[in-house]
Amino acid sequence: MSGIRLHRRTRLSIAGAAIAAAIATGAVLAGSGSAQSSPTSLHFVAKGQKRVGFFPRHRPHQGDRFGFGDKITGDDTGIDRGICTLVGKQPLCTVQVRLSKGTLGVQGFVPQRAHNTALEITGGTGAYDGARGTAFITNPNANTTDINVQLLP
Repeated sequence: MSGIRLHRRTRLSIAGAAIAAAIATGAVLAGSGSAQSSPTSLHFVAKGQKRVGFFPRHRPHQGDRFGFGDKITGDDTGIDRGICTLVGKQPLCTVQVRLSKGTLGVQGFVPQRAHNTALEITGGTGAYDGARGTAFITNPNANTTDINVQLLP
């Protein structure tokens, strides 16, 4: 049975995907109106920040934690910071996204290679107060995560 192997690029991709998802969710909420009945969509791009985060110095195993940070651009701008714990074969990540109009919380399991992976929006502040919905993340390369957000009314 092989253990979990997270290369630096993979760890950055996981972190970027989680962060991008969180940011995208916040932007969608800011654009939605309370009278609107259909979900609002937004798009974001998260790029890993150098020298932000931490990773284990050994081959990762269950219970290990790592952290990351990204710069967010697209329909809103800001930064994110996340922390992940390896549970089984995937990291469970909690991400806080600070955008120009408020903050967002995002959580979910993130695979090493994300393609339309759904993460839950767990809340927000400011323009994103009470945010809920789903952020779909895809990481096309090790340092960039594409985020499409669907916010619920």
